[in-house]
Amino acid sequence: MDRRRPHRIPARPLVLIVDDDEDTRAMYAFALSASGFDVAVADGTVDPFNRITEMLPDIILAALESRGGDEWALLGVLKHDPRTVEIPVVVLTSRSAKIVRERAEREGCAALCVKPCLPDVLAVGLRAVLERYSRV
Repeated sequence: MDRRRPHRIPARPLVLIVDDDEDTRAMYAFALSASGFDVAVADGTVDPFNRITEMLPDIILAALESRGGDEWALLGVLKHDPRTVEIPVVVLTSRSAKIVRERAEREGCAALCVKPCLPDVLAVGLRAVLERYSRV
């Protein structure tokens, strides 16, 4: 099933959560599922790109706090692959510095969400991003 950019938002959009921390993935997965999303998860320490291309989610929530390597590398790969270039990526980070926000914008992120982020606030933000991207 090809889940690339729909002209309208699905009733239960598929969000893929990419995070190194299992507890964070579980918390957001539970909350977003209860907020009307279909949810899949990927461990950020294992190559998440394969999971992304397998699922082709409607939106990606990617944490940037990695345990090693270039934490921005995934975004570069996603924005240069024709299968994933149109999938909006929302970055989840604990760093709110201006330089992080500027880098997220430069890397083509749809939005930046600073931790701690309440799950209901995150759900509203993800829907707003999907709405914006469905009009493009």
